[in-house]
Amino acid sequence: MSAIYDLFETPSPNKQEKQPLHARIVSKGTISKDEFLDRVHKFTGISRSLLTGAMESFSNEARDLLAEGWNVEIGNLGFLSTSLECPPVIDKKEIRSTSIKMKNIHLRASRSFKKEVSDKMRLQRGESPIRPKRNSISRETCLARLNKYLENHLFISRTDYSLLTGRNKKIAIQELNSFISDGVIRKEGVGKLSVYTSLNQSAFIEHH
Repeated sequence: MSAIYDLFETPSPNKQEKQPLHARIVSKGTISKDEFLDRVHKFTGISRSLLTGAMESFSNEARDLLAEGWNVEIGNLGFLSTSLECPPVIDKKEIRSTSIKMKNIHLRASRSFKKEVSDKMRLQRGESPIRPKRNSISRETCLARLNKYLENHLFISRTDYSLLTGRNKKIAIQELNSFISDGVIRKEGVGKLSVYTSLNQSAFIEHH
């Protein structure tokens, strides 16, 4: 099967009439952990319970090693590493350990894995179902689109919200935060891995 792509205008603060176009993959959705395990099980014949235990063990071991300051190589997939954040200072003496915290976890795909994906990928032009309209829309319309999107998806990313509503990154984050304050959605994850879920879906995920 082919991967679908569409062409989008490059965001510009100048808001000119015409913007250069860039290609972007149109996501077909997210493969859940359970579905991923089912696929591996069918392909390899390895016991699903064994795969589940192995994945949990990999996750736990990677968590502990990252917490201890190691980079972790995950097979042919690539490398996991962490980054930190702290308040800006001039003198090292101004920094206390309590003010330094983890900012994000990064996955750097290996060169061989990227080549394998590139060699296997077959691209086909398509239309994104969440292409924004050029005209600005109201916050209420954005909320309606968000709720409709979350009826069919477990979560939405900031990038997809921007595509859904036409908001730029700064406004999208502000609007999503306002929806959190209103008790409409909840933020999951940190940094670039952050996603937003409806409160009902969040409760369902925690319960299961």
